[in-house]
Amino acid sequence: MSTPIPSRAPRMSVEDRRESILDAVVPLLLSRGADVTTKEIADAAGIAEGTIFRAFADKDELIQLAVARFMDPEPTYAALERIDPHLELEDKIRAVVEVFRERFAGVIGVVSALGHHKPPRDPSHRSDADVRAKAIFSKLFAPDADKFRIEPGLAFFFIRLLTFGTAMPMFMSTRDVDTDQLVDFIMRGITKEGQ
Repeated sequence: MSTPIPSRAPRMSVEDRRESILDAVVPLLLSRGADVTTKEIADAAGIAEGTIFRAFADKDELIQLAVARFMDPEPTYAALERIDPHLELEDKIRAVVEVFRERFAGVIGVVSALGHHKPPRDPSHRSDADVRAKAIFSKLFAPDADKFRIEPGLAFFFIRLLTFGTAMPMFMSTRDVDTDQLVDFIMRGITKEGQ
């Protein structure tokens, strides 16, 4: 009895191929930085190395596009929008902190892996992005408006600032702050006593 010949993977459009390569490159950038080779990228994407150069001009273009895609704030907004506004206030703050911690840890990880000496300007901090994030925050915390002792936009700023600070390795080299500690601190700072 003959062994069946495995069928070839279905053909992809150039755009789909580019997307699959970009999916594969971000974890490699986090672990290897800019030293990652096109061979390693090809292996991770399950393609021949030459396929990379049919989809991208060179490795630099691929890395730049992967970083830009990684820095896109849209997945963060989508994660914030999925938080249930009817949760208890502390649970909502915990969910926001977890989304921001994941975002900032990833941004700092990419920056560190690529050898930048200062963090790039995170696109989620642009003024139009701030308007979008504040709108999400306002809707999420509308049921709790009477519990805040400060203006909700300022509360959003503090939550983001504190969470970003805990993602910075130079601030956290001697102390680790877990999510529960951060949420407790935020709750005491932005809500009225007894809330």
